[in-house]
Amino acid sequence: MTKTHSDLEHSSAFAARLQAFAQANPVVFGSGDLLELATEYADSPKQHKDAVSTTLMGVYSKTLSKEAFALIYELNHDDFLRLTYHHLKRSYYHVDAADVLQEVFFNVFRYPHNFKPERKSAFRNWTHSIIRNTALKHSRRAQRNHATTLNGISRIDDDEMQLDFADDRAINPLEHSAEHEETEDLVRAWRLYLHYYLHAYRCLTPREKRVLYLVEVDNLPYREAADKVEVRVENLKMMVFRARRKIFTIMKRKFQTSQDACDRRVVADEPKGEAN
Repeated sequence: MTKTHSDLEHSSAFAARLQAFAQANPVVFGSGDLLELATEYADSPKQHKDAVSTTLMGVYSKTLSKEAFALIYELNHDDFLRLTYHHLKRSYYHVDAADVLQEVFFNVFRYPHNFKPERKSAFRNWTHSIIRNTALKHSRRAQRNHATTLNGISRIDDDEMQLDFADDRAINPLEHSAEHEETEDLVRAWRLYLHYYLHAYRCLTPREKRVLYLVEVDNLPYREAADKVEVRVENLKMMVFRARRKIFTIMKRKFQTSQDACDRRVVADEPKGEAN
């Protein structure tokens, strides 16, 4: 009973802050939709939560208002955390739900231009996809980072066995130097790859960039992505294929040009053979 009363007080307080926010920015946000929603939310929070979240996100996407984002965070934090725990239940390895939740809100904060307030449930659908993908990414990362190296097995008695884990810190200087060089080479290669990819991505048309983002970043199924760009699924698949092929062709040409230049430098630096 106390919890219900507390929830009602919190909803009323939030509705008051929401109403004050809408009243303080009438010129910026124009219509009184947010004011109406604030009143409706105070009467029935659960029923109007989706509409309020979607409206606030629409405001934030247009204005980047920190106050609007703070209201979004307050309204959805608990639901996001519960949904994060739900997705992480499937993970065999431990993942900190707080880390996932932080990245989820960071993505909402960083990519508001990707949000389309087409219906009342738009914010819930959009963020649920972000939560699912972020939880999956953290679960896969935890699985990759989980390394079990056995140093040996020693018998305690006839019925029990003890596993002794190797000391990961016991790395000799030669191994440390080799790992450091490999890491630097990998970082340089990755930076070069990203540089060429960015160059190729900028060569795409706005439409090609849009479909690639929907499929590869938002991780939408082809059918949902096709609905967003208003084309048939078959046409969307062809657009994605052509965009990927264009990126591959441009990057291949850039890598080949760099390799040819490198080969020429090597040949020029080689000492000329002495005449017999």
